[in-house]
Amino acid sequence: MTKEKAAALLIVACGFVWLFWQVLVKLVRDWGADENYSHGFLVVPLAAYIVWQNRERMAAIPVRPSRAGLVLVLGSLVTLAAGLVGAELFLTRVAMLGTLAGAVLFVLGPRHLKALWFPLLLLALAIPIPAIIFNQITFPLQLLASRFGEFAISACRIPVLREGNVITLARTTLEVAEACSGIRSLVSLVTLALVWGYFTGSPTWLRWLLALCALPIAIFANAMRVAGTGIASHFIGPEAAQGFLHTFSGWMVFIVAGALMLLVDRFARWAGPRISRRLTVGAGPLPPVSEAAPAAGRAGGVLARSAIVCACLVAAALSLGALTRTDEVKLSQSLKGLPLRVGSWEGRDGAPLDQGILDTLGVDEYVNRGYVAPDKLWVSLYVGYYHSQRQGQTVHSPLHCMPGSGWQPMQRARVGIVPPAAFGGGQVDVNRMIIQRGLDRRLVLYWYQSRDRIVASEYWQKIYTVVDAMRHNRSEGSLVRVMVPVVSEDAAGEQAAERTALEFVNLVLPLLSARLGR
Repeated sequence: MTKEKAAALLIVACGFVWLFWQVLVKLVRDWGADENYSHGFLVVPLAAYIVWQNRERMAAIPVRPSRAGLVLVLGSLVTLAAGLVGAELFLTRVAMLGTLAGAVLFVLGPRHLKALWFPLLLLALAIPIPAIIFNQITFPLQLLASRFGEFAISACRIPVLREGNVITLARTTLEVAEACSGIRSLVSLVTLALVWGYFTGSPTWLRWLLALCALPIAIFANAMRVAGTGIASHFIGPEAAQGFLHTFSGWMVFIVAGALMLLVDRFARWAGPRISRRLTVGAGPLPPVSEAAPAAGRAGGVLARSAIVCACLVAAALSLGALTRTDEVKLSQSLKGLPLRVGSWEGRDGAPLDQGILDTLGVDEYVNRGYVAPDKLWVSLYVGYYHSQRQGQTVHSPLHCMPGSGWQPMQRARVGIVPPAAFGGGQVDVNRMIIQRGLDRRLVLYWYQSRDRIVASEYWQKIYTVVDAMRHNRSEGSLVRVMVPVVSEDAAGEQAAERTALEFVNLVLPLLSARLGR
């Protein structure tokens, strides 16, 4: 590496660390707290080693700067601003990669960026995906692992009952939680496959084949773990699903998955050349490809362009500081003060939520209450409020919480309600679900509420959170869920439950709006 390139790297690195220091600290903390991405501690030094290993080859690449790199840097800074003020950690972390790629492109040129694509890809795999997408991925994997476990356990002639993610055996009950969904093995295996292909000198097609095979292998290996845990719990007892045995089975799953990846690699290396020879039989020799040697480039201007990038990063750090002040919005009236009497319904607080559930929800204030009335169906009300969603906290959708407790969504639709005048008048839609666990069926209405706004879609709720954070420097939000039993399986039973839920919503919504809508 020439002195000019080394000096340019140092200049850009100083500006980068200054701007992204808080983002980096938060990312490292998440690696330590989230085992799904703990491989980030290995990925970063590994990416740095790969760059160092190729330093001589990169030093020989001529400098061909591109102005598109500066555009990419500025676009990444806009993304960073949206992420910082819009309650989305994923955007701030993607902005880091975009800034790195743009700086390389603007200072050194596209050929240098092409030489660094693999380390950048590894760094991308260490970025946790947004919770709103993560939940969409983990839940199907949880169900798939649960179904396979139920099938394998039944095949061993062991009595088993599955309700969603919950597997009930004679001696214990197993819950296939997010950590057991296989997403941890999937992300780690994809990273392992790419690193394995790189250091073994595998062709590009084999590297991508291994990465694609990581998905079915991770699903299969984790499903085997669920099945093995269930079988062991039947013969050994509940301790087989806890403590050391549970942790050890996780390591065994990864070892088995790694062995399967090795078999795929060996088979592909054996079959690949044979398939290639069959496809090229009868084809004439390929014409020679002439390629002119690249002209030697000059490193002049490298320091000036790196100084421009650094100035952009420093200016962004100074201007974004005012946008990242604390924006927690606490309720003027506590949710616990919500009246116990709503119309003819009398309420009673339920048992406090388990600390593990609270940690998963990330909620700041909540009320979990049941209401009963003479000659009417009982009603369950849950309201969870978040002071701020800036630090990665996000409203946990019932679409992911309820199936995790064994409730199966049977129907999904929208139904209209009429909010108070403070919401602008007119009808708004809320989510309507019919869920079932065993013989128990319930109707659920839920929506997201903040700043005198009721939203059914969790995606629009996130968009509005970003807009509110950018316009008003606040990102509070809440989830409201009303649940009523369905006493009969016919349409009349669902209609009766819906009428009860809507009647209760019309009574309780003004009380909630006085607390949540400001």
